Amino acid sequence: MEVDSVLRDVIASGSFTQPADHQKVFKDECAYCFKTPFWAGGLFVSLKSYHSFCREHAEYYANLTGDKLFVQMESTKKLEEENQGQEDRAADGEPTSKMTKLTIEAEPKYTYEDKYRVVVHPNYEAPISKEQAKEQGGEQLFDAIRVVEESTSAERLLMLTQRDNGWDEDVKLITKHENLVQLENGKRLARSGWTCEADGCGLAENLWLNLTDGAIRCGRSQYVAEGQMTRGNGHMQEYYAATGFPLVAKLGTISPELDLIDIYSYDEDDAVVNNNITRHLAHFGLNPFEMERTAKSTAEMELDMNQKWEWAKCCEDGVALESAYGPGNTGLVNIGSTCYLNSVLQVLYRIDSFRARFAENATEIFSKTPIDRLHTDFNAQFAKVFSAMLSGNYASEEDKEHNGIRPRQFKRTAAGNHPEFSTAKQQDTDEYIRHIIEKVSTNNRDDDPTDALKFTTWTRFEDCATQKVRYSVHEEVALHLPVTDALLVPIPESEGRFSVDMGAALRNYCNTQFVEGYRSPLTGEQKGATNTVTLKTFPDYLLVQVQKFTYTSAGTMKKLDVDFQVIEELDLAPFRGHGQLPHEQTLPDNIEPPVEIPGNVRAVANELMAMGFEEQACLRAAFTSNGNAEVATNWLMENLEDPGINDPFVMPKAGSTPSAHGHVDPNLVQNIVEMGFSEHQAKYALRQVTNVADAVEWLFGNMDQIPEEAPAEMAPPPPPTVARNPDKVYRDGSGRYKLIGMISHMGSRPDCGHYVAHVYKDGRWVLFNDEKVAISQEPPLKLAYQYLYERVAESL
Repeated sequence: MEVDSVLRDVIASGSFTQPADHQKVFKDECAYCFKTPFWAGGLFVSLKSYHSFCREHAEYYANLTGDKLFVQMESTKKLEEENQGQEDRAADGEPTSKMTKLTIEAEPKYTYEDKYRVVVHPNYEAPISKEQAKEQGGEQLFDAIRVVEESTSAERLLMLTQRDNGWDEDVKLITKHENLVQLENGKRLARSGWTCEADGCGLAENLWLNLTDGAIRCGRSQYVAEGQMTRGNGHMQEYYAATGFPLVAKLGTISPELDLIDIYSYDEDDAVVNNNITRHLAHFGLNPFEMERTAKSTAEMELDMNQKWEWAKCCEDGVALESAYGPGNTGLVNIGSTCYLNSVLQVLYRIDSFRARFAENATEIFSKTPIDRLHTDFNAQFAKVFSAMLSGNYASEEDKEHNGIRPRQFKRTAAGNHPEFSTAKQQDTDEYIRHIIEKVSTNNRDDDPTDALKFTTWTRFEDCATQKVRYSVHEEVALHLPVTDALLVPIPESEGRFSVDMGAALRNYCNTQFVEGYRSPLTGEQKGATNTVTLKTFPDYLLVQVQKFTYTSAGTMKKLDVDFQVIEELDLAPFRGHGQLPHEQTLPDNIEPPVEIPGNVRAVANELMAMGFEEQACLRAAFTSNGNAEVATNWLMENLEDPGINDPFVMPKAGSTPSAHGHVDPNLVQNIVEMGFSEHQAKYALRQVTNVADAVEWLFGNMDQIPEEAPAEMAPPPPPTVARNPDKVYRDGSGRYKLIGMISHMGSRPDCGHYVAHVYKDGRWVLFNDEKVAISQEPPLKLAYQYLYERVAESL
């Protein structure tokens, strides 16, 4: 078939769209998987949608949409010749260049080459020349091909504008030169064709514009990637030294995307933001809205180099581990403090319902997701990650160069606008896994894989004065086991280190807690109450968190140094509870208990009564003065003529106008937390009432009034109780479980340090340490932070 005929037919079918102004071109990796231009066959960039696809998915996309006109992009890298020989050595065999300090060893230097060609895929892959494309499609098609070839990828632009890469945690400062005085020298510049104005230079790249007088000079030469350097003689820096004119802009980066214009301030010694850059450029006749980017910014070139960084890998106490390959053994590359995300995904992948929904059902999810939403659709991004993990394509023993995937877009999509998860900071895996579970549940209401994790608990509250009870049911997605002082058993010859028995922790979780000071709402007697939590249903998979992080009395957070004696084959049957029994009487939940008069108010009232005043008047005066005897006496003298001064005094309900963020006693908070409530719930309740007993009572009657927890304090509190759908049917079955996964944390706080995951499958433990995947020899069973159990099938 003639090329011209094929091309005419494809163009006529609508497989080509004129690129919009500042068209986003996705050409870093396949939209449906993680193959890049460096894979065999490269990527196929659609001239209709400007998304890219590997060879396999380009055919899928073409069959799905009918769009068959692509620019095929193939990238290669080659080791520079100077790195291929042996290093120079002296006669004694020692290297002539000896290391004088401990540094990171220099990485090999590579040169990179991108090749483009126009193809019709899958029916006709013979290369089509640009001249043929121009002849059949005109200037518009020719311009579209040029945009694909020359544009910075959409992924790269997003990383630069959001500055969310793991290596760039600095925020650009706003320059002090926003009101820069510019010389009225009449200089006007063309939109292109610049050269360095320094005598004898003439460089036409790496050019900078001095915003004071319009001088154009070259920048300095610098390493920007493996073996790559920019050309430059440093003439702008010399010009600043001679003139003192500090603010410069890189000419090739000037475009309508103002936040990507590279601006540097010499006297501030940093890249800066200039909110008046449009006015400063106009002074020299330049309009950024009429210009295009032709060069990379310094930040972009540094990003190129950062992406080549290989993160340090940890192993199990130096044991030589055998690498694991194949489907399900895909590593996740750390893209900047994302070991928490990687560990959570590896553990969730072990759950059958998650694999079925997002890995085995990926094609259906892709087919239902419009191409322009692929990069922002949560289900599509989850399916992209899990189907890649299942494929084994990125866990090959023969092709190790392409092993591991980078779930960068999944991270963005899953985080959304979350103030913590959208940053490049380390996060707590317990908080993150709850966030992911909520996102999955919200986006998959008809086929929710998180149902395998959800279970319910009974909470039995008994008023000791009346023996009446109140039962409530709460939904949970994890079993959070407090590590109380009573559970800590010192380890001999290990000062400061303790052992915690899991069985004891479970019994403590379901143990009856006495609520001291509770006043009965029915009798007014202060005889206390009891609170007992038991399990109502048993999920298919049970997630257990060991609450190793706690607050000290000073309000600082610390990690408990404990060995958790985990039970690998767990039986939860003894911890199943029941609802209200026939002989038990119900404690009403709409009666407010009388409010206890604080001790300081009662003491001042007693002093006034000793002076001969009536009790009710004294109580009123003492309360009005907030327990100050002198103020109370004066108030009483001034109000003796008040006709209602001796009416019965009713103590106002504490916290009727509570402070949303008032200080609460950490010891009182801990007392409530040990009863099974979250720290957020405990603090909020203590801001409504004055003591533990009333706070617990308030919690049982007002759970729905507690606002959503503010994002991430330093330490991770247990989660607020999930609002339960009364009509929902929860999975239930045997309480026998086996341990199949765990996440371990190394460090002093959950928002720093490092996380790794271990997963048990095919009769062995496998370590997932970011992109490193290996058969585990010594899984740290006692040191994990979170554990995943699977229900054991009941024998017939």
